[in-house]
Amino acid sequence: MPGGRSGTADGAGGLSPREREVLGLLAQGRSNDEIAATLVLSVRTVERHVANAYAKLRLSGRSARVAASAWAHAHGIA
Repeated sequence: MPGGRSGTADGAGGLSPREREVLGLLAQGRSNDEIAATLVLSVRTVERHVANAYAKLRLSGRSARVAASAWAHAHGIA
């Protein structure tokens, strides 16, 4: 879609395809810097995708990364 965001949110927690992709890499233990390099994004964009995904999954605090990883594994995206 020109000038817009690619993909749409799906039924898996309302995450966009890119948010799912970022969470999948996060669940593999990749850092934000590594995810940015892999997906050819800025680190800030990766941080925004992570923050949006956490918000949609209602995750917060220090355990959010672990919970997001468990969610990604449970949904087959890790």
